[in-house]
Amino acid sequence: MPFVLRLLLALKQAGWKVKIHDSERLEPPHVTIYRKMQKWRLSLRDGTFLDKGDKWGQIDEAVKDAIQDPKNWRLLQEEWNTIHEDNPVDHEADGNDYPERKENS
Repeated sequence: MPFVLRLLLALKQAGWKVKIHDSERLEPPHVTIYRKMQKWRLSLRDGTFLDKGDKWGQIDEAVKDAIQDPKNWRLLQEEWNTIHEDNPVDHEADGNDYPERKENS
């Protein structure tokens, strides 16, 4: 069953959704960020976008903050691992904080 991260009502009403699909077991662990018909795929291993040209500057700051919140980041990793047991986020650890990295804006 897919997992949807809870977002503020105003974000949901604006068309934002953060989802882990249950039919992507062969792909790198990731979360899909939606705004209406647009989508971005974010790696749950290193926090980078999987598709060329995608960047944080295209995503609402509150959605970004919700994803990068350490508690939510671990929850997303855990949910991926639950849904896709054969393709875990990290083989050596049960979950990591959002990786420190340069801004992809």
